[in-house]
Amino acid sequence: MPRHTNNHDFLRKLDEGISVTGISTTHSIICAISGGTDSTALLLGLKHLEKRYQSLTAAHFNHRARGQESDDDEKFVRQMCADAGIPLRVGRSNRQIERLDENSAREDRYHFLTKTADELTADAIAVAHTSEDQAETVLFRLARGTGVRGASAMRPSRTLQTPSNRSINLARPMLKTTHKEAEEYLHSLGVTARQDASNQEWNTYARNRIRHRVIPELQAINPQAITAIARFGEILQLNLDLVKQLADHTLDRSATKYPNTYHRTTIASSHPVIAAEALSTVYRTTSGSQAQLEQHHIDKLLELISTGKSAHYHLPDSIIFWTNHEHIGMTRSDSFPEDPVPYPQPFQRPIPLPVPGNATLGNGYTITSKISPLPADYQRANDGQAWLRLDLFQSKALSIRNRQPCDRFNPLGMNQNVDLSKFLINSKVAASWRDRIPLVISPDNERIVWLPGIRIADWAKVSPTDQTALHLQFHQELDAHQTE
Repeated sequence: MPRHTNNHDFLRKLDEGISVTGISTTHSIICAISGGTDSTALLLGLKHLEKRYQSLTAAHFNHRARGQESDDDEKFVRQMCADAGIPLRVGRSNRQIERLDENSAREDRYHFLTKTADELTADAIAVAHTSEDQAETVLFRLARGTGVRGASAMRPSRTLQTPSNRSINLARPMLKTTHKEAEEYLHSLGVTARQDASNQEWNTYARNRIRHRVIPELQAINPQAITAIARFGEILQLNLDLVKQLADHTLDRSATKYPNTYHRTTIASSHPVIAAEALSTVYRTTSGSQAQLEQHHIDKLLELISTGKSAHYHLPDSIIFWTNHEHIGMTRSDSFPEDPVPYPQPFQRPIPLPVPGNATLGNGYTITSKISPLPADYQRANDGQAWLRLDLFQSKALSIRNRQPCDRFNPLGMNQNVDLSKFLINSKVAASWRDRIPLVISPDNERIVWLPGIRIADWAKVSPTDQTALHLQFHQELDAHQTE
């Protein structure tokens, strides 16, 4: 005999689920239905709650992966929709395969669903992801080695782009509903859904291994394991929302007027979790997709921005990350110069640098000098800045030139001069950069004071007792990777 209590409980949860997906009474909905328990319960539940939206259409995609069984699924859906008076759209794969590839199948299915949404001008596509699906997704991503974003829960809704480039809502109103509750709802209606035999093949599909092997073991430890794992994903999602807000704020503070170009130190000095999310955001913006960077990519980017050295790094989807003393950014590889040099073109003659004052070096680069109180954390200044003994240079003009064959340099931390060419080689400065480094030169003895982006001279360093110092800063006003 049908159990109306379960009928009521299922519909109550579905009603609550709809309320958080963004579906409104003016929306047209497409409900994805395979013929299995969860999607059948969703479709019939939506039919019962039809006052929550404007119109409902079912959409079934036949992958043709299980021969006659797949065709029988389609027949079941057609008959059920006819009996319930629900309009139906059916799509069929143009190829028949023996074993279903999960990723390809998902792409085919969502292409059909979004194409159908365009044809019907639908506002939302409803899918029957349950709390078990939520837990399985979290476990699956953790097993593959994901970060916080990947391990966080599926959201009740997210945006999809249709083939006509419309933004529509992918709604998941059953995330708080269990598979058992869906079964009981169908039982209360006297409906028997289709059973996909491939769902039992735990040794074929990774998600089936989790469903039939991993979760039962976890439930032996905690009968409420599914709820606990799903809740863990939701908590991570809330934490990620906060991290994203902080990362967006960091990007706003570090933004330049050039696309996907930011001031390096603002991001590098933020908490690693915030910096990682900021870099991930820039990557998604540059690539134009929701693809996620893997953790080893994030670790490398954090390492690069912390040093302040000029470098570039290839990322997936033909994206190149670049960084120098002042800026970081990302660009597509086809618009990135083969050998980006973070210095201006060589000078025809030395350029004076007043103290205080500034010197324009070309290609948008400038070195400024000013007399400033010595900050407590001056030793942590990035490589685009230098703090020097004021008594050596006050009221004198420094000069800026490129290297010469006999140049010698007294690097910070050493008590002797070394050959500049050998120092640059040992410091792993690219050969194409060496003749373009703007050397800052002392007006008294022609000694090198500073190699911007590399190191100051030991003889010109400030002492712990100094209260005031000469502050030099090397920066570029143009797009940070445009050096030619």
